[in-house]
Order: sequence, then C-alpha cells, then structure tokens
Amino acid sequence: MNFVCSDTTLYDPELVARLSARFSLSPAAVRTLLRRGLKTPEQIETFLHPEAQPLPDWREMKGVEEAARLIRQAVLDGKRICVYGDYDADGVSASAILYRCLKKLGANVSCYIPSRHTEGYGLNEDAVRRLAAAGTDVLVTVDNGISALQETALARSLGIAVVVTDHHRSGAEQPEADALISVSEGDFRERVGDLCGAGVAWLLACALEDGGGEDYLPFVAVATVADVVSLMGCNRVLVTRGLPLVRQQVGLSALLAAAGAGDGPVTETTLGYLIAPRLNAAGRMGNADSAFQLLVEDDPEKASRLALALNEDNQARRNEEQRILTECLSQAPQGGEDSFLLLSGTGWNVGVIGIVAARLVELFYKPVILLTKVAPGVYTGSGRSIPEIDLFALLYEARDHYIRFGGHAGAAGLTLRAEEIEPVQALLRAAYSHQLPEGPPEKSVRFEEALPLGSCTVELVDELRAFAPFGQGNPEPQFLVQGDLSGVSYLGQGKKHVAGFLSDGSDRLRLVGFSQGSDYERWRHAGRAEAICTLQRNDYRGRSACELICLGLSPCKSLQSSGEYTIMETAFLQALVAEDTLSLQGCVQSLLRFFPFRLSEEALRPIYLSLLRAAREGRLPEKDEERAAALIFKELGFFEPVAGLVPAAQVRHRSCAESTLFMALSTR
Repeated sequence: MNFVCSDTTLYDPELVARLSARFSLSPAAVRTLLRRGLKTPEQIETFLHPEAQPLPDWREMKGVEEAARLIRQAVLDGKRICVYGDYDADGVSASAILYRCLKKLGANVSCYIPSRHTEGYGLNEDAVRRLAAAGTDVLVTVDNGISALQETALARSLGIAVVVTDHHRSGAEQPEADALISVSEGDFRERVGDLCGAGVAWLLACALEDGGGEDYLPFVAVATVADVVSLMGCNRVLVTRGLPLVRQQVGLSALLAAAGAGDGPVTETTLGYLIAPRLNAAGRMGNADSAFQLLVEDDPEKASRLALALNEDNQARRNEEQRILTECLSQAPQGGEDSFLLLSGTGWNVGVIGIVAARLVELFYKPVILLTKVAPGVYTGSGRSIPEIDLFALLYEARDHYIRFGGHAGAAGLTLRAEEIEPVQALLRAAYSHQLPEGPPEKSVRFEEALPLGSCTVELVDELRAFAPFGQGNPEPQFLVQGDLSGVSYLGQGKKHVAGFLSDGSDRLRLVGFSQGSDYERWRHAGRAEAICTLQRNDYRGRSACELICLGLSPCKSLQSSGEYTIMETAFLQALVAEDTLSLQGCVQSLLRFFPFRLSEEALRPIYLSLLRAAREGRLPEKDEERAAALIFKELGFFEPVAGLVPAAQVRHRSCAESTLFMALSTR
C-alpha cells in the first residue's frame, strides 16, 4: 500500500496565520480549506456558513421558463402529464419532486419508472408507445433524456409533447424536445455548479411554483449524496439546507425508522449509508415503483409499511451481493492471474453485479468486469475500475465484439455473446498493457498532510466537522500520523475490527481499524507505524478525546535504510544548489511525512551544537529530529548542501523563518 500526499503545495505561513486568527481555526484546519481552493476570507466565510447562503435560482438555468410555461398550460388544459424517471435514488427522488409539485398544482399526472432488468436506463421506444396508447399528452423526463434522440422524436411523432430535464452531459446532438433543461446548456455548470437529476427537477418545480421549493429539499439532499456529485458550491448549500428537513418528510422518516437509525442528527453519512441503499434496493431487486411510492406517501402508516418492504429489499440485496461475491472468490481466490478480473456466472442479479465488482476492486485493486447470463448464449455485465485504468478506453479496444456497451473511465456496462468472451479477454490484456506498460500499480491511499499526534485534538475534530457535508469534491480530511503501535486487540464481536494505541513519547491516541480484523497480526507486529486516518470525537463518561479511524496502516521505515527518504533528501539538496524555490517546496511537502513533529527555534540551538560535534567526529545524525534539523541548517547555509555533514566555510546570521522546511515543521 502506497501513501500519497494529495497536495504538495506549501502554503504561505503568514497567510495561514492570518486566516487562523480571523476564523479561530488551527493551522491544519486552515490548510485543509486552502486545499479545497478557498483562498480568500470571503470564500472561506461562504464555505463555513452554507446554511446562510441563498439557494440556486431557477432563472439561472436555460430552458426552465420555457418548460414551466409549457407545463403550466398543460395543467390548465387538463392534459395528461407523465413524469418519466429512473430506477436509482436520484431518479426516484427527482420523480417524487416533480410528481408532488404537479399534484399540488392540480395536474392530471402519473409517473413511469422503467425496469432496470427488462428495459434498462432512460427512454425506450416500447415504453413511449405504451404511454402514447394510454393517452399521455406531455412527457417530462427526469434524470434522463439528454441522449434519447430517437425516442424523443418517436414521442413527438405520436403526438406527445416532450420536456427533457437531465443533468448528464450532452453529446454532439441533443434531442429535439419541446423544451430542454440541462446542466450542460449554456454556462450554468461553470457559473452555478453541477447538479444531480433531482437538483434539476427541483429547479423546474421552483419555477412552476414561482419560488419556494423548500419542501423538496430533503429529496434533493438524498439524491445529491447518492449520485456522488460535487458537494462544493450550490450542492453544499442544497444538502446543508435539506438535512434538517429529512425527518420532517414522512417517507424518509419512515425509512430511517425501518433502518434503525435512532433519533440522532441526520448527516450526509445517514443519507449515503442508510437511505440511499434502501431506495436503490427496490430497483436492484425488482421494481423501483415502491421507492417512488414511499417518497410521495404522506400517510405515516402506509409509509411505514413501504419502508419496511424496502428494508427487506435491501437485506435481500445484501444476501444476493454476498452470494455472488462468494461465487466470484471461488472462481478467483487470489484475484486471478490477469491484471484485470473478468468473471461470468448464471443467475447473478443484473442490479447487484456492479456493487460486487466494486467490492472486488477494493479487494484486489484491479479492474473488474462481471458478466451474467441473461438469455441463451447472451451475457450482460458491469465493470468497475481503478484510477490508473480508463475502463471505457479498455473496453473500447474490443468494441466490435459487443452487442452494445457504454460507460466512462470508472464504470461501464456491456452485453455480448458467449463465444465473444474469450476474444474480448485477450484484447483487454493487450489494451491493459498499452495503458500501463509497467504493470499493475500499487494501491494508493491519499492524505492531506502529515500531523504530529499532539495536533490531533478534539478541537481539531470539531473544526473539521464544520467543513461537512463531506463527499465528492469535499472529501473528509485524511491525515498521516506516526507513532509506536501498542495494545493491539480485537474490537467487538467476531474479530471483525481491530484497535490499538499510537504514541510518540508525549501523546497517546486510540487507533481503530474497522473491518480490519484480518490484519490483526500485522498490527500486532508493526512496532513503529504510520497510518492514514480520519479524526473522530469520542465522548465517554463525560470525557472527550480524539480517536484515529485508520484507513491504511504500514510499518515505518527507518530513515537510515529508507530508499524513499534518500531520494527525497537528494532532491531537496539539488533544489538548494539550483536555487529552485518551486522544487524546494515540493520536496519539503514530501519530507513532512518523515518528520511528524513540530520544531521550535529554541529546540534547534542544542541540536546545532550536537550536529557540529557529529561533523567533527565523522558521524551522521541518527534521530529524526536531527535529520530534519540538518536539512534546515543546510537550507540556511550553516552546512554545505551535500550528503553528510560538512560545515560551511563562512556562516552569516540567518533567521529560522528563512527556511522553508523549518516554517513547514513549526507551523503544523
């Protein structure tokens, strides 16, 4: 496992200090904000108080007024309107928003959600013909439609007016709809931000009601988190405003009760891990209509029954997921011999294999494609990938062998005949070697910066929690910490989790590894270790402490024998000789993980004298603090910028603040 710093920028200590004082935040919290592109006090103020920011204005999106005008007239004329949705959490939330809005306006409205298993995503011609035969006058798509050129043309030829609302990026051609609302239209995405399908539907609902729209914000919040769109900008405002209203929505409240959520605060984690999977389970295991019905139900008793049924669907989904995973692991116990994994089976649920593929990617860190038999001699499948491999480009190399395929870099779907599986596998091997000729990559875990244990405080936890909601574009901060690992034991029942304590001589914090029980022996023998962690507040018996939630753990390498450190140290010295400030800053950021402590000017004075004695005796510095101090003194010109310790011939007075490395270590 490779630990990678996500941003090697060394931020101006004076800027960090000014922002720390202005917002009463620690330097580590301020640097976290700077990494998210928040450079000015105004930007930070907006980020820290999303609840006070205005909601996106529907007038900002091209096509909304035209669509609202068409739909309002259809309502006045008593025409039959059908909301055409999608089977995932975003799609059913978008459908519920528009259905509720149109019902409030007195429309003759129905909703159609296609089957994941028999129809697939988006508009399809059979559904269009059935809706036309049923007397539909106006068809409004939500979370789909931007690529439905033929289907839109068919609907209009059958006398149906079509309004397309979608958040997916449009291709070269757009459907010739009567009205079209898309995040891709104009410069909305650049000016206002990205939205999920429910966000676009919400804008249309706001236009239809001439403002307002607060009642629909819980659905927008759920869909935004579930669809993994950016949680910066307008989406941060929408989710923050929607979270406190989730329990007030009858269907969502019933779903939380069915999931055993308790009465604690609703967070983005609640939406992502409790609500979204249960809404998705309906479409994965059968028909998404039950999820939609829950979101438009206002009777608590009926909502409770629907929520319990969705909970059962979710449990069935989990069971099916585990069954398929077990079969996959029996076929490829160690992840197979190829640099990617392609497996096929019979009776695997089409709605579940994508989740299993993602779990296998986590286990083996390689692209995974799972195929299930859907007809005699025909297989359909779902794939997931790692960041280093573009899955769509990989599959594209065998494009002539599919009945159909599509997707993007991280995920894709395909259908092919049984006899094409082996030829496709051979072509994918060649395509993989072209993308990564050096072979399979090592799994990487990214972190914000290295922190001393003493900086991991309850106060920092509280500061970072104010940066929520976390998600795409605003990930929960992860830090690298180091220390001696002791007191390792299993946590909870079944030996599923593990815990221990990290200490550095002056500070000692609990380290928890959820679902890492299989790594118990590695933890027990790690000795001095480094770990990537999120920080969590633990309140117990009236006392509060910072707890480290481990995402990856590795034994620390000795600086004396670490080739990685030697390379960084050499690059640092070369940057000094070349007077390359930019390279020097990058080297400093890379070196920080090896020095997880603060250095003060007072602490440097005795170390300098010790280093002079070591230089006269031909010894090299041994302690981490001495290694760091030696580089600081080389940067300040007290020693020559070469390997070893060579005192400079002439030494002039220098301030420690002139050292980039010192400022980085002293302001952590």
